Amino acid sequence: MSQDENGLAELLAKQQITEVLYLYARGWDRLDSDALYACFHPDSTHQHGGFEGTSHDFIKMGIEMVAPVTSMTHMITNPLIILKKDKAISECHFLAHHRRPKASGGGEEDMFLKGRYIDKFEKRDGVWRIAHRTAVHDFERIVDPADQNIAGAPDEQLSHRKPKDVLYQLITSF
Repeated sequence: MSQDENGLAELLAKQQITEVLYLYARGWDRLDSDALYACFHPDSTHQHGGFEGTSHDFIKMGIEMVAPVTSMTHMITNPLIILKKDKAISECHFLAHHRRPKASGGGEEDMFLKGRYIDKFEKRDGVWRIAHRTAVHDFERIVDPADQNIAGAPDEQLSHRKPKDVLYQLITSF
């Protein structure tokens, strides 16, 4: 391969890995288990908070835990990727917001969490997926909701989970 071809192959691999990171965020935001499972190899392992086990078990547990959460937003930033043939290491920052019932009861609260995902990726059968994830946390804040207008917004102006969200309606009609 020429130097240009090597450079293009590296850019393509980095873009494919970045899209896995973004798909993971969308999977949680839309509570789309298919998207979440697609990010990990079936034998992938996971360390996140007090959890240590398979990535698929983490997703299953997480979906049950966030079922009462009314909305979530996960943002992925600063993906840095180191490639070595069909293996890669990535680091990215995440910022997560969860609108959830108050732990004390009566109303809702906003939980903000910031941290990093440190991932080992492997390309198997031509597809990049996470083989191991470690999540580390840097910041947590729990506050009463400050927004005033969204509570009264029409349903079509709000985000929803799969399959009701407008994104899935658009994908279906695409």
